[in-house]
Amino acid sequence: MKTFVLLSGLFLISTSLHAQLADPPEENALPNWDLKVYPNPTSDLLIVSSSVDIKDVTLIDLNGQVIKNRAMPNWCYSLHDLPAGWIFVYVESTDGRVEKKNVYKN
Repeated sequence: MKTFVLLSGLFLISTSLHAQLADPPEENALPNWDLKVYPNPTSDLLIVSSSVDIKDVTLIDLNGQVIKNRAMPNWCYSLHDLPAGWIFVYVESTDGRVEKKNVYKN
Protein backbone atom coordinates (compact mmCIF):
# COMPACT_ATOMS: atom_id res chain seq x y z
CA MET A 1 0.00 0.00 0.00
CA LYS A 2 1.37 3.42 -0.96
CA THR A 3 0.60 6.56 1.00
CA PHE A 4 1.06 10.02 -0.47
CA VAL A 5 1.58 12.99 1.85
CA LEU A 6 2.04 16.64 1.01
CA LEU A 7 4.04 18.31 3.80
CA SER A 8 5.24 21.94 3.52
CA GLY A 9 5.61 21.70 -0.22
CA LEU A 10 7.33 18.30 -0.09
CA PHE A 11 5.67 15.36 -1.65
CA LEU A 12 6.39 12.17 0.32
CA ILE A 13 5.68 8.67 -0.81
CA SER A 14 5.60 5.95 1.81
CA THR A 15 5.33 2.26 1.20
CA SER A 16 4.18 0.39 4.25
CA LEU A 17 4.44 -3.29 4.77
CA HIS A 18 1.84 -5.26 6.58
CA ALA A 19 3.01 -7.77 9.12
CA GLN A 20 0.94 -10.26 10.98
CA LEU A 21 1.19 -9.84 14.72
CA ALA A 22 1.64 -12.92 16.82
CA ASP A 23 2.80 -13.68 20.30
CA PRO A 24 6.56 -14.10 20.42
CA PRO A 25 7.75 -17.63 21.01
CA GLU A 26 8.39 -18.36 24.65
CA GLU A 27 12.08 -18.82 25.14
CA ASN A 28 13.21 -20.94 28.04
CA ALA A 29 9.65 -21.97 28.82
CA LEU A 30 9.85 -23.82 32.12
CA PRO A 31 7.19 -26.05 33.63
CA ASN A 32 5.34 -24.82 36.69
CA TRP A 33 7.19 -25.53 39.90
CA ASP A 34 5.11 -27.05 42.67
CA LEU A 35 7.45 -26.68 45.65
CA LYS A 36 6.38 -27.66 49.16
CA VAL A 37 8.31 -27.30 52.42
CA TYR A 38 6.38 -28.84 55.32
CA PRO A 39 5.28 -29.09 58.07
CA ASN A 40 5.33 -25.41 58.92
CA PRO A 41 5.78 -24.72 61.80
CA THR A 42 7.85 -27.74 62.74
CA SER A 43 9.64 -28.98 65.82
CA ASP A 44 11.83 -31.67 64.28
CA LEU A 45 11.46 -33.06 60.77
CA LEU A 46 11.31 -30.78 57.70
CA ILE A 47 10.43 -32.22 54.29
CA VAL A 48 11.07 -30.58 50.90
CA SER A 49 9.12 -31.90 47.93
CA SER A 50 9.13 -30.62 44.38
CA SER A 51 7.52 -31.29 41.02
CA VAL A 52 10.91 -30.71 39.33
CA ASP A 53 14.25 -32.25 40.24
CA ILE A 54 16.06 -30.59 43.14
CA LYS A 55 19.73 -29.76 42.80
CA ASP A 56 20.40 -28.25 46.22
CA VAL A 57 18.68 -27.15 49.43
CA THR A 58 20.25 -24.76 51.94
CA LEU A 59 18.84 -23.78 55.33
CA ILE A 60 19.88 -20.36 56.63
CA ASP A 61 19.15 -18.65 59.97
CA LEU A 62 18.25 -14.99 60.56
CA ASN A 63 21.95 -14.08 60.87
CA GLY A 64 22.66 -15.38 57.35
CA GLN A 65 24.56 -18.43 58.59
CA VAL A 66 24.14 -21.75 56.81
CA ILE A 67 22.72 -24.10 59.42
CA LYS A 68 22.04 -27.19 57.32
CA ASN A 69 23.10 -28.08 53.81
CA ARG A 70 23.08 -31.86 53.91
CA ALA A 71 19.80 -33.71 53.68
CA MET A 72 18.77 -37.11 54.80
CA PRO A 73 17.28 -39.26 52.01
CA ASN A 74 14.36 -37.75 50.09
CA TRP A 75 15.28 -34.14 51.01
CA CYS A 76 14.33 -34.48 54.68
CA TYR A 77 16.05 -32.48 57.42
CA SER A 78 16.18 -33.09 61.15
CA LEU A 79 15.93 -29.78 63.00
CA HIS A 80 15.85 -31.11 66.57
CA ASP A 81 19.36 -29.72 67.30
CA LEU A 82 18.47 -26.16 66.20
CA PRO A 83 17.07 -23.37 68.40
CA ALA A 84 13.55 -22.07 67.87
CA GLY A 85 13.11 -19.33 65.30
CA TRP A 86 12.75 -18.56 61.62
CA ILE A 87 14.65 -20.55 59.01
CA PHE A 88 15.00 -19.59 55.36
CA VAL A 89 14.96 -22.57 53.02
CA TYR A 90 16.57 -21.94 49.62
CA VAL A 91 15.77 -24.60 47.03
CA GLU A 92 17.58 -24.76 43.68
CA SER A 93 16.19 -26.89 40.88
CA THR A 94 18.30 -28.68 38.29
CA ASP A 95 17.05 -26.23 35.65
CA GLY A 96 18.51 -23.27 37.56
CA ARG A 97 15.51 -21.83 39.36
CA VAL A 98 15.84 -20.79 43.01
CA GLU A 99 12.98 -20.28 45.43
CA LYS A 100 12.95 -19.27 49.09
CA LYS A 101 10.49 -20.56 51.70
CA ASN A 102 10.21 -19.39 55.30
CA VAL A 103 9.76 -22.00 58.02
CA TYR A 104 9.30 -21.50 61.75
CA LYS A 105 11.01 -24.01 64.03
CA ASN A 106 9.34 -24.16 67.46
